[in-house]
Amino acid sequence: MYDAEGGGGKLSFVGDTVSKAPGGAGGYVVSQTRFFVDPDEAENLIKGLDAAVKELQKAKRAADEISQSGSPGKDAYSGFATLKIRETAGTQQGGYGWANEEAQKALMNTIQNIKDALAAYKNTDSAAQDALKPRD
Repeated sequence: MYDAEGGGGKLSFVGDTVSKAPGGAGGYVVSQTRFFVDPDEAENLIKGLDAAVKELQKAKRAADEISQSGSPGKDAYSGFATLKIRETAGTQQGGYGWANEEAQKALMNTIQNIKDALAAYKNTDSAAQDALKPRD
C-alpha cells in the first residue's frame, strides 16, 4: 500500500510479527506493524529480507537434523533428554522448527507487501507524470 502518512515520497507497507498471545491466554498471534521506506531503497530491503529467509531455511535444515537425532545412550535420562531436544527443535507450536517456519512466512509476506507497495508507487508516479504531459 502506498500512502504519504510517513512523509511524501515514502513507501508504506506492513510487516508481520508472531508473538505469544497477551494475558497468558496461551497460543500465538500474528500482528502487523506499518513501516516506511524510501522507494529507492525498497529493492535493497527486499534483498536483505530474501537473505534472511535463506538463513532461516539453512537453520531449519539444522533443526530438522537435530529433531531426527538418536539418543546418545540407552539410559532413561538420555532417552528423556532426546525427546525434549526433539520437542524443542520440532515443528509443533512453540518449537524452533515451528517458529522458524512462522518467521519465514512473515518475512515472505512482508516481501510481497513491499513489492505490492512499490508497484502501486510506480503506477501512481507514472500516472502523475502522464497527467503532467502536455495534451495535443
